[in-house]
Amino acid sequence: IALQLPMSLSVQRWTANHDCVSVNYGPLTFSLKIDERYERVDSTATAMGDSHWQKDADPSVWPAFEIHPTTPWNYGLVLQDEQPDKSFEIVRSAWPTDDFPFTPDSAPIALKAKARQVPEWTLDQYGLCATQQDSPVFSSEPVQEVTLIPMGAARLRVSAFPTIGEGPEAHHWTPSLTKQ
Repeated sequence: IALQLPMSLSVQRWTANHDCVSVNYGPLTFSLKIDERYERVDSTATAMGDSHWQKDADPSVWPAFEIHPTTPWNYGLVLQDEQPDKSFEIVRSAWPTDDFPFTPDSAPIALKAKARQVPEWTLDQYGLCATQQDSPVFSSEPVQEVTLIPMGAARLRVSAFPTIGEGPEAHHWTPSLTKQ
């Protein structure tokens, strides 16, 4: 059986989430490719809610890891106004030899996009990316090419992006709003 799904690029605007956007290609939603650093942590100290350890479980056998970004993640997308789906280049690569396409480096499809960093968009007090602010966002940072990968291949995920704007309609990100 061969299943062929329609594969077209689309940009979904989230009006209830400050007009941020997500990028889809067919049934796939894409996230920013972020390089990762793993830090082993004490499982008993980090377990929360219903994930607490059973009394007879050995946490040394089941280690916990925190994953931290080693590359910037705080980007706003630069989109073509009239046809935002034309803002992306589809990049295909070989299917992974281990048949496991679910890592940042083995995803057989990626998107290239133009973006600008939003330096005022920082981590919150929990170490998570702070909530969105209204798009379009002003950024004087240089335009860069970024890579988006299928969300299922990303462990650290930014898949709802502010958009970059210019002129009086562009909002300036307020650093004080990122601390909740």
